Amino acid sequence: MLKHVPSCISPELLRALSSIGHGSTILIADGNCDINNLGHSNCFRVRADGISGAELLEAILKLIPLDDYIDNPVRCCLTDPGIPSPDCWEDYERVLAASEEAEKCPHGIEYQEGDVFWSMWDKFDLVIASGEKDLYGNIFLQKGVFRP
Repeated sequence: MLKHVPSCISPELLRALSSIGHGSTILIADGNCDINNLGHSNCFRVRADGISGAELLEAILKLIPLDDYIDNPVRCCLTDPGIPSPDCWEDYERVLAASEEAEKCPHGIEYQEGDVFWSMWDKFDLVIASGEKDLYGNIFLQKGVFRP
C-alpha cells in the first residue's frame, strides 16, 4: 500500500500515469464512451467503473503536472446544439480551480467543437473509462513536466 495516493487510483491506473511522459494525452471518458476504439495501438486503457469524472480528475491532478508548453492542457467537448451543458462541467471547473495545476489553465477549461475535440481520438496515450453518468462528460488532459 502506498501513502498519499487517492483511493480511486487503482494500481493499473497508477502504473499508466507513471509510464506516460511529457506531452502524453489522457482522456477521462464518460460512462457511455467505448474506450476500446480510442487511442493508438500502445495506448493504456484503464477501467475506473463507478468513479465520477470529477473524482478522477481531482486525484490525477494530485499526481501529475499539466503541460505548460501549450495554451490549455485541459479540454472538454462542446455539446451539440440544443443539448444543455452537463452538470459535471461545473465540477471539473471547480476541481481544476482548486488544484495546484490551476495556474497552467488561467482561463479554466477550454471547450472545443466536437470535430476538433475528437480529432485526436487515435493519438491518446491513456484512456480511462470512468463511471461519469453525464453525457459529454469526457475531459482531456495533457501531461507536463515536474519542475525543480
